[in-house]
Amino acid sequence: MFDLEETLKAGIEKLELDNKHYIYTKLLIYKDLLIKWNKVFNLISVKGIDEIVTHHFLDCLAVVPFIEGKNILDVGSGAGLPGIIIGLCYPEKNITLVDSVGKKTTFLKQTCAELNLSNITIINKRVEDITTNKLFDSIIARAFAEMQVLIDLTRHLIEDKGAWYGMKSKKFNEEEIGTNFVVEKRDIVVPYLDAERYLVKINNQ
Repeated sequence: MFDLEETLKAGIEKLELDNKHYIYTKLLIYKDLLIKWNKVFNLISVKGIDEIVTHHFLDCLAVVPFIEGKNILDVGSGAGLPGIIIGLCYPEKNITLVDSVGKKTTFLKQTCAELNLSNITIINKRVEDITTNKLFDSIIARAFAEMQVLIDLTRHLIEDKGAWYGMKSKKFNEEEIGTNFVVEKRDIVVPYLDAERYLVKINNQ
């Protein structure tokens, strides 16, 4: 029988993350919140509870070590993936979650309160409508849009020498974006998930 908690614990061990017990304990709370709220708000697509661990938590945890920057924007955060995961792993970093759907940002606020995450800010807007003097050195999206779309919508929010990150489930086609960018692709191995995963990094010039 699939043991959800043991799989999560073993996956965190395989990824060799710091603060393993803290992350594990917080993710158990996060899991329960997702299950409860997903019944009403349809926050994530899951075929079974086990997919919360493999397809969502471990999927996001696997990219965490490769996300650079101190001020990170998670675009189309939805259920908080990967932004809340990054915030859990790096309490010293400032994470901003943006989503245009009010019920999702309501969930995000409740989750951050229950997880006691003081390093996370939540914005209920379309990302292209955000006006701020605060620029981000990293902008990340998971299942949001093609990289060129992400770049076009957030170019006004990124620092010089900042970077865009895209979590992808199939091979990335560099022709999606303009030729003026430096593109890096990294294969991502997600424990207990037999699927192709890639992290794309595009440096702002």
